[in-house]
Amino acid sequence: MVPTIRVREADESDRDVLIGFHRNLYQSHRDEVVDKDDLPLIDYQDYERVLQDDLNALLKAQRTHVLVAESDGVSVGYITGRITVDHRRVLPRRGVVEDWYVVPESRGAGVGALLLAKLEKRFAEAGCEVIESATWSANEGARRAHDALGFREIRVVYRKRI
Repeated sequence: MVPTIRVREADESDRDVLIGFHRNLYQSHRDEVVDKDDLPLIDYQDYERVLQDDLNALLKAQRTHVLVAESDGVSVGYITGRITVDHRRVLPRRGVVEDWYVVPESRGAGVGALLLAKLEKRFAEAGCEVIESATWSANEGARRAHDALGFREIRVVYRKRI
């Protein structure tokens, strides 16, 4: 039997699960896909504080969505996104995916695609015409997922230690 995946808006009761996902994405998973020589280019001095501050901001912001995926009542992933408006652009209202993480044992089962579809629907309902997302350049799994879900690579960011 295939488990049913349910996606819902997160709330304060999800804080512990969300901080765990956040930590897994920005530390454990990052360490798997980013070359250790590049870590100083993206690391913070007090990562735990940064993760807590980031999550607090996500849960409080008005134009932000935090969605959790559950399988048989167990949280298996999350996605966060915010709406930005830049009236100088031709397509001024954008939905920006901030975080997108699925536990390793649930990857490849459509959880990430479902999370993105639900977030994209919320962005569309808010009048967004563009959705954007970013990942680490060496994260081949995420790059393949973005390609499969219709994203196009538009901009590449370079960093160099001086």
